[in-house]
Amino acid sequence: MQINVKVGDFRTETADAVVFGVFEGEPLVSVAQAADAVTDGAISELIDSGDFTGEHKQTALLYSRGAITAPRIALIGLGKNENFDTEKVRQAVGKVVQELRDLGIKTLAISLPSETPQEIAQAIAEASRLALYQFNQHKTQGLDKIKELDSITFLVADEATKSMVEGGVAIGDAIANGTNLARDLSNQPPNHLTPTMLAEKAVEVANEVGLKCEVFDQAQLEERGFRTLLGVSQGSVEEPRFIILEHIPDGEGKDTVAFVGKGITFDSGGLSLKSGSGMMDMKHDMSGAAAVLGAMQVVGHLKPDLHVVGLIAASENMPSATAQRPGDVVETYGGKTIEILNTDAEGRLVLADALGYAAHYNPKATIDLATLTGAVITALGNVACGMLGTDDILMDKVKSAAEKTHERVWELPLWDDYDELIKSDVADVKNIGDGTAGTIVGAAVLKHFAEGYPWVHLDIAGTAWDVKGSSYIPSKGGTGYGVRLLIQLVHDWVS
Repeated sequence: MQINVKVGDFRTETADAVVFGVFEGEPLVSVAQAADAVTDGAISELIDSGDFTGEHKQTALLYSRGAITAPRIALIGLGKNENFDTEKVRQAVGKVVQELRDLGIKTLAISLPSETPQEIAQAIAEASRLALYQFNQHKTQGLDKIKELDSITFLVADEATKSMVEGGVAIGDAIANGTNLARDLSNQPPNHLTPTMLAEKAVEVANEVGLKCEVFDQAQLEERGFRTLLGVSQGSVEEPRFIILEHIPDGEGKDTVAFVGKGITFDSGGLSLKSGSGMMDMKHDMSGAAAVLGAMQVVGHLKPDLHVVGLIAASENMPSATAQRPGDVVETYGGKTIEILNTDAEGRLVLADALGYAAHYNPKATIDLATLTGAVITALGNVACGMLGTDDILMDKVKSAAEKTHERVWELPLWDDYDELIKSDVADVKNIGDGTAGTIVGAAVLKHFAEGYPWVHLDIAGTAWDVKGSSYIPSKGGTGYGVRLLIQLVHDWVS
């Protein structure tokens, strides 16, 4: 789908529909007033009748009957003006573009008032592409019934507004494309996305957007001492990969921010085997890695004045005669040892190596994203991810970025008291606790390997797939959660 910006008049725009936003209980904005005038008060009549109030996400469709070139006028409610923000925009736009697409409309224009702020234009572009996302790569039947929009055109009144809107659209489009990349990766069946295939995709993305990329294969991982990553993978015929992506800005002395992603491309639980139903969605267990790769694609497009590193630990977790056993003790990249009592707590094992490796970059911030625990869903549902960390300033920055993007986080405690739950009799730590405080215990394990830098852990198990209630996030399949949050954090950092 193409997204265009042009100076133009909605009256003469050759689109299948023109969209106008309407505030609840407020006079029509300038462009909607003009549309009302040219249709002999059709919009006012609809509002006066009570059939359309401008309530948030309410929609209405009018037929122009030749009053303008486009045959349809679509109205979208923006809600109360005092509650208006970018999330309200995203939700409203997502709703109207989906409805118009489902009607079979191919082209639409969104008429914007003069001096539309860049952040509003960004939100509209972001939501449009995110709401129209579909994953149909492996379907062979019914393809003729799939409806898609071909183009969305932003109509503005003057060149000054056009320049501002173009800037917002470029950012929003890049962010949405990165998020949709993360969704595609998360949705791929595990036979179509092995650790090797994920690494190949990372190389492809790096070449496209100008990132530095290095991939450690099994021999290099053995040579360098990534023993916990290797241990998780030893039950699978698929080799692990460790992926390093870097955006290196011009000049010296720039801060470094590292993103770390859990990339378990399929999780059977290993010898601590999951139930059949518990395994069905485990292609999504690499959603943290997907978010990191999606965010790094956006970083490559936007090229911030910041050194950004993306680290992905990719593996399968499978049961076999060679699989890791409960009771094994493994040495991590940094030299500490872990007693493995449950092979289904494998995410913290691959992240232990990745977080240890992150110290090489002396980062000002390291944020890991992982579908780590089912316990976080019990605590927070699908509304927010669990956030834990060792640096209050960094956690405040993550919270701020989360509120702006509506990829929400909620802080859980990481007091030293919880370290008692992971003390091992035979190693430095064990990989599970006593069954209580599961999300916190998972982070407590990671804390032992995230040393020497500010660190935040995001447990995204509840927000990574099958999230309902949003117009621009799929209710089934991968959400791409984390890409927009990470890019907002980068934006705020360089601002």
